[in-house]
Amino acid sequence: MDEMRLLQRLGDETELPADERLGAARTRLVGALTATEAAPVRRARRPAWRLVLTGVATASVAASLAAVLVLAPDRIGGSAPAARADARQVLRDAAVTALRLPDVEPRPDQFVYTRSQNGRELRESWASVDGTRDGLVVEYPAGGRQEFVLPGCRDGRAKGYKGGQLMGTEPCVPEPAYDPAVPTDATAMRAYLDKHRSGEPGDVNAAAKDVLFLLDSYLRPRSRAALFEAAAATPGLKVVEKATDGAGRSGVGVSWPSPGSPALMVLVFDPRTYAFLGVGGEAGTSAVLSVAIVDQVGQKG
Repeated sequence: MDEMRLLQRLGDETELPADERLGAARTRLVGALTATEAAPVRRARRPAWRLVLTGVATASVAASLAAVLVLAPDRIGGSAPAARADARQVLRDAAVTALRLPDVEPRPDQFVYTRSQNGRELRESWASVDGTRDGLVVEYPAGGRQEFVLPGCRDGRAKGYKGGQLMGTEPCVPEPAYDPAVPTDATAMRAYLDKHRSGEPGDVNAAAKDVLFLLDSYLRPRSRAALFEAAAATPGLKVVEKATDGAGRSGVGVSWPSPGSPALMVLVFDPRTYAFLGVGGEAGTSAVLSVAIVDQVGQKG
């Protein structure tokens, strides 16, 4: 019997504890995993967002994990509406799920491969990890294929587009697809978002875009979890029980408040695992199909 089936069976046979115990268990889990030094890992060529149950370093961490996954199946793997009455809880469960993702640290010379979808249009991209190498975007509109080079910035210069064609160079600053300095705990992440905010203080709509900007970059599991935990502190979040991402996948959503449009941007999560699927809402949709760290443009993991 594999681990997930065992956890599911134990969950069916175990009485649920009070919310206070669940909250304490979740706090111990996140704190323990954040404090544990990440062990060296083999660089996987599988999609980086494939969910696997990774090993834990100590029995106490394993006990905390069991408390969250086994004793609260309605919060992590269930579908009871009462479990999702609080949008903050959805984001916190997404944080726990993020901690189970494979932890792959990219090398500067590698690329972040992303396959995404918006309606019927598919998109693939290869973004330079350190921002110095030429990447590529390939779009597949109905019945077609279009390519766009993502010029890398080297020695302060990058290739420039003129009239739709790469021509000459222009001043630039590298835009890395991965930033190792992104915080790995919620408190530091809130400070990071505030420091790098795109709008005025208190602009919730701009804050939502800042969260989405980070989600569009490559985040290691602890940083991704910290982002969801930090986002959970946003006032006015609401649950959207029947949200849809850019690939038409149904899930549970978390919407950001916006004047005159309460569902302008909706983060969509798998309704059972709470894995991040993509974005829905009036501002536009997108769906993340796969992410991987690869050695060269054209490689797909």
